[in-house]
Amino acid sequence: MAHVRLDIEKLGERWSETLLWYARGVAELKKRPIADPTSWRYLAAIHGFDKDLWIDAGYLTEDEALPSEKEQSVYWGQCQHSTWFFLPWHRGYTAAVEQILRSAIVGLGGPKEWAFPYWNYNESSQSLKVPACFSARTLPDGTPNPLFVERRFGTELNPADIALKALTDPVFEGRYDGVPPGFGGSELKTAHDHPGAGGLEKQPHNVVHNIVGGSEGVDPKIDGLMGDSDTAALDPIFWAHHANIDRLWEVWRKRNPDHQNPDLPSWYNGPVIPGLVFIMPTVEGTPWTFKAGDMVDTLAPRLDYIYEDTSDPISTVEPVRQRLLRLGIAAKGLSVEHTRLLAMREPEAAELIGASQTSVDLSRGSVETPVQLDKLASSKVFTSLKVAGLSADPQLPDRVFLNMENIRGKSDSAVFHVYINLPDGVDPASYPQLLAGTLALFGVRKASKPDGDHGGNGVGQALEITHIIDALHLEGVQDLSQLKVRFIPVSTVVPADQFTIGRVSIYRLGS
Repeated sequence: MAHVRLDIEKLGERWSETLLWYARGVAELKKRPIADPTSWRYLAAIHGFDKDLWIDAGYLTEDEALPSEKEQSVYWGQCQHSTWFFLPWHRGYTAAVEQILRSAIVGLGGPKEWAFPYWNYNESSQSLKVPACFSARTLPDGTPNPLFVERRFGTELNPADIALKALTDPVFEGRYDGVPPGFGGSELKTAHDHPGAGGLEKQPHNVVHNIVGGSEGVDPKIDGLMGDSDTAALDPIFWAHHANIDRLWEVWRKRNPDHQNPDLPSWYNGPVIPGLVFIMPTVEGTPWTFKAGDMVDTLAPRLDYIYEDTSDPISTVEPVRQRLLRLGIAAKGLSVEHTRLLAMREPEAAELIGASQTSVDLSRGSVETPVQLDKLASSKVFTSLKVAGLSADPQLPDRVFLNMENIRGKSDSAVFHVYINLPDGVDPASYPQLLAGTLALFGVRKASKPDGDHGGNGVGQALEITHIIDALHLEGVQDLSQLKVRFIPVSTVVPADQFTIGRVSIYRLGS
């Protein structure tokens, strides 16, 4: 019988049996030396490891015996981010840790059916808060709570920052240039390639990491464990968060029959890249290797779990149909089937229609950069809006994306709201229609290291701004020559963070 992952909020009292056994299991794994493949710290290092950060946070001593460098190179620092392997790798990782933790729990006399609980932060206003079991300093018996960590500074999420827009994306894989990003990310072609994060990874995944981790202090600030990929898995809330991200993959797949995982050997049999292997320790400490295709069914023998609830949490009206209705096109008799086919249509290559002239320094707080648009190229967008509903076979108007390239910095924990054409001196909250989205810089510190996997190139993120361009069209704007892009920090940002964006660009996606 499959193990059932339960919703923390629906567990009732603060210390349900599931959560108590979670705490006891974590305590047991924390007793084991870091060189033990089934220890809490060894398992956390599989996601990421930075000796100096761990020592500073109190999770390692200078003279502590680590696994051999060869073993570290095989197991540690594997995390897959900004690629289409983000979801399958984290599914295998979470399942491996769950099984080791369950074995420890059973060894303590706990239930054989135990499984990770998930934090469904989109469930209700109460679920936006960090679950109480992770905030309490002690267990009911007065002993220290193993689920609590000192370096976790965020306490509550903002609904706008964890929106589930990714669930409406009809395609898993994004284009290699990251426009569009797709639900699950872009294809990985080399072991050190990071083409772009998918919609689910960007939001809510990255945002939850950075908001929950947070930071303390001003300069120098102390970042929370969850806000850095090299320390995130040390925090027990990491697993409740990733169980929910994994659940949302199931939600996406089930909410629409057109939502399919990539039907490509390079994904299904992946990674088929020299030097890249997905490998985890088992309960016995022996190696287990897997491919993305092994992760498509949670009931597979190596996984063996299901979720309490994978129902659709958002409107069943797809965004394509909503857009056509808003533009007055679908009202002309388009069938649901026609709009479904439009949504699934393979897009043409993205066309660059504008870019900033200089890099953007995000370490100065709120900052705005102008993006000049090529008049001829941008006019194609408005032409597509004007003619989309005129033919007997209406077409989907162009989509428009804001692309932020080569984002670099020395910290991971920052979160920014990104606005288009926000008037000067106003309260941004009063202009939600101009909000392009949320930019969370989870992973940027490692990606900025010249000797790291990214070669110091940083990360890139794309936000769709089609809804803003549509609104400008409906307001009577005939063409565009410039867009103003404003970045407003919603977390602590200091000059020492050295956050920069190499280029802000605008792309159109259409025929």
